[in-house]
Amino acid sequence: MDDEEIKSELTDLQAKIAFLEVANDELEQVLLSQHKRLEQVEVTLNELRNRLKEQAALIEHLGDSDEEPAPPHY
Repeated sequence: MDDEEIKSELTDLQAKIAFLEVANDELEQVLLSQHKRLEQVEVTLNELRNRLKEQAALIEHLGDSDEEPAPPHY
């Protein structure tokens, strides 16, 4: 391998490394974005879960009245 071939190979390798660095940075940004979205979904899910628990508790207490239901009118 002469000097020109070595320089050409080195240039190719540098270009490939530069491309991979850019691709790696882009992938990292996508992963960070997805992570933020996932955290938002988890917060929303926890809020919904808490609301459902509150609603379930309210519904259970509706049936806890001491009065007997009125007999049906025929």
